[in-house]
Amino acid sequence: MNKKILTVTLNPAIDFTIEVPGFTLDSVNKAIKSRRDPGGKGINVATALSTGGIDTHVTGFLGKDNREIFTNHFKEHNITDNFVYVQGSTRECIKIADIKNKITTDINFSGIDLQQNELNEFIGFYSETIKDYDYVILSGSLPRNIEADIYNKLASIAQKHGVFVALDTSGPSLLSCINSGNVNLIKPNIDELIDIYPNIFKTDNFENAVDDVVKNILKKVDIIALSLGEKGSKLYTKNLTLKVNAPKIDVKSSVGAGDSFLAGLIAGFAREETINQTLTTAVSWAASKLTKYGPGLSEEQPPQDFVDKIMIVSSLI
Repeated sequence: MNKKILTVTLNPAIDFTIEVPGFTLDSVNKAIKSRRDPGGKGINVATALSTGGIDTHVTGFLGKDNREIFTNHFKEHNITDNFVYVQGSTRECIKIADIKNKITTDINFSGIDLQQNELNEFIGFYSETIKDYDYVILSGSLPRNIEADIYNKLASIAQKHGVFVALDTSGPSLLSCINSGNVNLIKPNIDELIDIYPNIFKTDNFENAVDDVVKNILKKVDIIALSLGEKGSKLYTKNLTLKVNAPKIDVKSSVGAGDSFLAGLIAGFAREETINQTLTTAVSWAASKLTKYGPGLSEEQPPQDFVDKIMIVSSLI
């Protein structure tokens, strides 16, 4: 049975990537290449899913004035476009890729200010169609004039129809969804957890603080996919912890790697893989993405190239 997946990107962007070897602040730098790619977390997730052979639909808001880069991308990757197109231009975010030191510097703009009728149009479409999907992925930042609980509202609507809800955001939006119990999976990194639980992390025992936060969250959320950067990732369920290493990779761009990881998790769930297989899919998809610029998975270094380099250690909670 084919599963239907919807990704929601409320604040997408065009990623303007500039390759600058040895990028230095307060100095004249020489760029050697540049490219523009459709971006935003949900679009990155959808692109990885599509590249991995999973039928995916996308929605959210896009500006009419520079829509072509997105519509062309959706056609190229066979992604079903359900975006609400609004007046203005979708923001551009600058990614300075220092290929010498393997560091990427992000400069992100706020995005379009939405009108209430535009938000109403989106919520109406979402409320009517979400029942047709098996998974919804809510991810990314919010336009500056949208309230922080919007993801919680969208998650609540999806949960009423039995749709699996995955969330990848930060700050008040993340905390609101955790507290509500309306999401099945969250994908934070350590810094994002510290941001929303600062009091718990005021301790000399960092590992205990992480354990306390995880136990607290698992009372409300089924699965936590915690990013540890170069140290790998941990996947927590109600009764199991899985620690996975990060394969050594010649990184070209880290932009969208976490989105590919999340896409791999959802792909594994949709294919009814075991939890170890699902985590392997997620890590191998992220690894493949790290070897290329732009969204999606690499054709030159596809996920299967990394599967044998992934080691998972599991333990009971």
